[in-house]
Amino acid sequence: MPPEIKEDNKKKSRERIFVEHLIRVIKTFRVASERFRLNSRNYSKVIFTVCGLVRLRIGALILS
Repeated sequence: MPPEIKEDNKKKSRERIFVEHLIRVIKTFRVASERFRLNSRNYSKVIFTVCGLVRLRIGALILS
């Protein structure tokens, strides 16, 4: 395999692992891993709130 392709695969792998870890953290809130039992209109609000909490937890959220 050419070195360019290997390097590209390595970069994609790092990004994929990072995203998979974030999904795992989001699932600890059990919103994305179980059936949502509230009104479906509120689902996006809950998901955005959970994602904001996760970003705050990992330090990626900048509060001004």
